[in-house]
Amino acid sequence: MSVANLAYIHISETEQGSWSNFGANILGLMPIERPDFNDHSFLKMDDAPFRILVSTAEQGQMLGCGWDMGSKENYQAMIAKLEAANATVTAGDAQGAKLRCVTEYASSNDPSGNPFEIFYGRTTTAECDVPFVSPVGIDKFVTGDMGLGHAVIPAPLTAETHAFYIDTMGFGMSDDLRMPPPADGAPELRIIFMHASNSRHHSLALANFPHPVGIVHMMFEVTSIDEVGACLDRVNQANVPIMSTLGRHCNDNMLSFYSVGPGGIAVEFGYDGLQIDDWSQFPPTESTEGDFWGHAYQPMPT
Repeated sequence: MSVANLAYIHISETEQGSWSNFGANILGLMPIERPDFNDHSFLKMDDAPFRILVSTAEQGQMLGCGWDMGSKENYQAMIAKLEAANATVTAGDAQGAKLRCVTEYASSNDPSGNPFEIFYGRTTTAECDVPFVSPVGIDKFVTGDMGLGHAVIPAPLTAETHAFYIDTMGFGMSDDLRMPPPADGAPELRIIFMHASNSRHHSLALANFPHPVGIVHMMFEVTSIDEVGACLDRVNQANVPIMSTLGRHCNDNMLSFYSVGPGGIAVEFGYDGLQIDDWSQFPPTESTEGDFWGHAYQPMPT
């Protein structure tokens, strides 16, 4: 029993509509208006009701990854595992479930303090139950049973947080990236990549450093290199900050670049990510290099 996929990400913005504009005009996501929740924004990228949920707050930050447990039985079993691991689990109410378009959900935090939610039963509304049409003409995103993409979150308590996601949440190991310490004496960079119960190389990764907005980046995948290039053009034309230039990762083969959205929340936009059909035949890797080429990163916020 494990997490099925990353179904949605809940973030906040300081200016309502900023993420709708960025999501639509830069990333190509489809804004959804819901009159019963007009103080929130919703961004759709496939046949799911939405993939990005945005609330308004005093600062932009990560409010939670939404993990689909696949069934009521798995959902209930996961709550029991979390409670057995002494994690605080808070049951969601009916209004919160309606907001998230789920049958039932609960929230908790990992050992590094990162918020997350588990749920079962994706529901929909009349506003959300419409075909996905990208405002910039993107044909489709790579989602389906693999979920929306992946999230990389800060985990200063790296060992404890890693153990939590493996032993309690049931994730599997994909890759353990350890970069040599830089010459300035800073500690080594370590990122631990983990997969859920689907073929995407990783749905979650843990970075061994804090981050001011609670998420290092989230990743959306498209079906061609031309869509990546077109998005890069839109980023440059709109003077959106770039966190990393175009490049290809070693561990998951993703060809991508990174831009910085409203509130300092970064987005990786990529193509050609590795998929594993049979995890029992995949030996987890240990990497010492992040990229085959490219991905020149700007200094990370602290």
